Amino acid sequence: MPVAGTIATDLADLARSALSRSAAGQVDTEPPECKVDPAERIGWAVARFDGGDRAGAAGELFGCLDGWLPREFAEAAARILSREQALRFVAAALDGEHPYRWFHSGFAGPEGSVAAALAPLVVGEPDAEAALLRAVLVILPNEDRTRAHSRAARISEVLAALAEAYAGKPAPLDRWSAMLDEDDRPCLAVAAARCGPVGLAEVERRCGTVREADGERLVAAFVAADRFDDALTLATRLGPIQQQRALLTLAMPGGLSPARARALVAAFRKCPKGGRERDAQMVYQHRFARLLLALERVDDALAVLHRMRDCRVSGYGPAPLALDVLRRLDDRPDVATPERLRAVLDVLATPWVIPQELAAVVASVVPLAHALADEPLRAEIVDVHVPRLRARLRNNSWALLVDAGLGAALAEAGDATALDPVFGQAAGGRTEARLNLVLVRLAGRTGLPARDRELFTRLVTGVLAEGYRSHAEDLLPALDAEGRTVLPAALAAVPADRRRQAVDVLARFAERVDDAGLLAAVLAAAPDAESTRRVAGRAAMLLARHGELADALDIARRCDLVGAASEQPAEALPVDTPGAAAN
Repeated sequence: MPVAGTIATDLADLARSALSRSAAGQVDTEPPECKVDPAERIGWAVARFDGGDRAGAAGELFGCLDGWLPREFAEAAARILSREQALRFVAAALDGEHPYRWFHSGFAGPEGSVAAALAPLVVGEPDAEAALLRAVLVILPNEDRTRAHSRAARISEVLAALAEAYAGKPAPLDRWSAMLDEDDRPCLAVAAARCGPVGLAEVERRCGTVREADGERLVAAFVAADRFDDALTLATRLGPIQQQRALLTLAMPGGLSPARARALVAAFRKCPKGGRERDAQMVYQHRFARLLLALERVDDALAVLHRMRDCRVSGYGPAPLALDVLRRLDDRPDVATPERLRAVLDVLATPWVIPQELAAVVASVVPLAHALADEPLRAEIVDVHVPRLRARLRNNSWALLVDAGLGAALAEAGDATALDPVFGQAAGGRTEARLNLVLVRLAGRTGLPARDRELFTRLVTGVLAEGYRSHAEDLLPALDAEGRTVLPAALAAVPADRRRQAVDVLARFAERVDDAGLLAAVLAAAPDAESTRRVAGRAAMLLARHGELADALDIARRCDLVGAASEQPAEALPVDTPGAAAN
């Protein structure tokens, strides 16, 4: 609901009251090592900007330089900082450790470099670009030995990020290349391809041998530039795993000529598998089948599927591949013959599909196959295939996933109550969150929230009660406006010791969709002091976004969201055209 008048006042008062109770020890003791998440400070800065407080928002971003920057910083900086502010921000960042860091809670690797996020803020300013490059070229301790790859990735990322703004304009390459010594010149490869039009021969002339770490991204750049031959040539030079992934990238755009498709398949057949053990073999076969599907060679993909065996690498067994085949047939229902559909279902009933992987796909497989089948095969699915699949899943929750799939198929065919027995069984016993999540997604299609609100609430509670953040995050997109109305009751029914992750996820969601009522309910359900602070911080963001700055600032200060820099007078932070940093 929009925040205005008494609603804003009520939300602000609730947040202050909850924080006061927390400070007085009336809320459970907070967990150890609780600190403000850097992403929350970025969210607070964006909320101030959205509410019209542009100087305050810029000040908050400058204040974030006192700690590790989160991934959310890049998008926020492009929106909030003026051109002059952006250049000052980068200059301040270069005075510290930020050019050598990866995003907070991120991994050191492609697209994780803070320096690469700074690059768009200086594009078009040669002196600022040069200053950023000089910073990332510094060799830190051990970067000449054990961590040389980290430095190379940092340099490559910055150059690639700068190149995004120079698409089709190779002129900056000479300027950047002049700053690199011979050992660093390969880091320019991805940038050269993005600037374009530059092919593999020219990239190698300028940069030398392409590094393995840049290979996949360079292949993707060639694909984007419609340089198939260059992409294929480079892909076949990479190591086994990188080569498989790169060749698969070439198949994704679709529309390849028959000659190119044959060349791609031949290259993949020659691709090293990465080992003789079964897992390496199955990962290779899985990727090969996906390549064949992308090229619309369905029967060849089915032949690979029938050769598949269990794989201990998650996501690469025959069950996920079977679902991929069905989805491809769904895209092309004209080729979804009964024989092909039956072949997929038969694979899923074999011992080579382990129960946990079958459970992960069966609720999607059954309705998809049923929808594509003709009438005789539909009857066969109900009478033969579903019982066979259920027999493979002895765990009660997993067996109910088969019934959920069948119920979804029958509901799609017109029986709105087909899933009701499954809803009742799941809500009446102890079941895992995966089943409840599947059923919540299906419930909206059958009108369950309106027909039996109490039963629907119990299903939602079952998802939240598992206590896993990912389950709560997966739940929210499955709820429409009517479905979201049960969230306060469902959250209140979750035991306090399992509520913390759901509280955090629901608070973020409520703030994002401007639902002050839900945010108030989440605030009341916060199980400890840290959760209370996080939810109150989200209330401050919601209030700030709607221009209620006085209340928002008061609450944000209590939640440690307000940085020292944002308290500076407005004249201390130069402001020109908002958002100019993105241009």
